[in-house]
Amino acid sequence: MHTCLCPDLHQGRMSLPEDEALHVVRVLRMGEGDRVQLIDGHGSHALGTLVDVGKRKASVTIEEVHHEETRPQGLTLLVAPTKATDRFEWLLEKATELGVEAIVPVWTQRSERRVDKHERWTKVLVAATKQCQRLWMPTLAEAEPLQDALARLTEEVPLAVAHCMEELSNAPDRTSWVDWQRSHNQAVLAIGPEGDFTPEEVGAMVDLGAQPVHLGSLRLRTETAGMAAVAQFGREG
Repeated sequence: MHTCLCPDLHQGRMSLPEDEALHVVRVLRMGEGDRVQLIDGHGSHALGTLVDVGKRKASVTIEEVHHEETRPQGLTLLVAPTKATDRFEWLLEKATELGVEAIVPVWTQRSERRVDKHERWTKVLVAATKQCQRLWMPTLAEAEPLQDALARLTEEVPLAVAHCMEELSNAPDRTSWVDWQRSHNQAVLAIGPEGDFTPEEVGAMVDLGAQPVHLGSLRLRTETAGMAAVAQFGREG
C-alpha cells in the first residue's frame, strides 16, 4: 500500500499535499476508492480512501487516526557532510531506514564543503521515512560549526566520537563502538569528514565526556561509518 506523508493529519476529509497528490494521480494512476497509508512524521498514522481525484489534486476520507505518543529514543549522528553531495544524501536515506533518531550536520576544521542543503536533505528524509513506513521522521538540524553543536548537547545523553587516529596524547584509547553502544539506549555519535577530525576537535569532545570509539579494523568513508554505526546501534553482537 502506498504511503503519503501529510503534516496535518486528522479524522474526516482532507486534501493531500500537492506533491503527494501529483504522485498518487500521475505516477501511480490511483483513483477514487483506492486506499493509502497516511503518516505525519510525528507519530500519527491512518488509512485513507481516495475521493475527489483530479489532474493535480486528491482528497482522502479518514475514519480514525492513531498516534504513538512517545517518540522513540535512539541515536543522534553529529556528522560532517561529505564533499560529494550524493554520498551524504545516501547516508541520510540509509540512516533513516535503519532507525536513526536525529541528524546534526556539522562543519569541522577539515570540512571541504560548507553548503547547507536543508530543504533538499529534508526531502530525502521524507522519501526514506515513507519507504520504510516509520511513524517518526528523524529530526534534521540546520548545519552548523561543530563547536556550536557540541554546546547544545546535554550531559544526560552519552557522547562518543569515532576517529581513525591510533594514538592521541589528549584522549583515551578508542574502544569498540559495538561494545560501547550495548550499554546505552540513547547516545550521540560524532563522525568527521573525509580527512577525519583534528586532534584538537577530538580533545574538545573528550573534555565534554566523549568516549573515543572505532568501528572495526578497516578505515571507512564518512557515509559508510554513519550507516554502519546506525545499523549496529541497539543490536547485540
